Amino acid sequence: MLKNEWKRLFNNKILLISSIVILFIPILYGAFFLKSVWDPYGKTGDLPVAVVNHDESVNYQGKTLDVGNELVNNLKENKDLDWNFVSADEAEKGLDNGKYYMVVTIPKNFSKNASTVLR
Repeated sequence: MLKNEWKRLFNNKILLISSIVILFIPILYGAFFLKSVWDPYGKTGDLPVAVVNHDESVNYQGKTLDVGNELVNNLKENKDLDWNFVSADEAEKGLDNGKYYMVVTIPKNFSKNASTVLR
């Protein structure tokens, strides 16, 4: 009985082609899915991120502590994301119109709070 079914399948060209196409659909789906998630971090350098620095430097034990600008300088050297250093207004507009995917805001008291950690 099973042998007769296989004979019918191979003798009927439309049925054979349909079966082959149906078998390839999961293979194609799997290939496209794997391609889409194969290297999720490979192109992060193309993701635009806005950075807004509101930090104000503080005096700590006779030295000027400016953690916000140090962070900005480190981010300028970092190539993991496309860092854009902009004003708060430009960051908000860019986020609204899709120019930036994310906004990192360094608060006004960032250095002050960092000095309390050092005590």
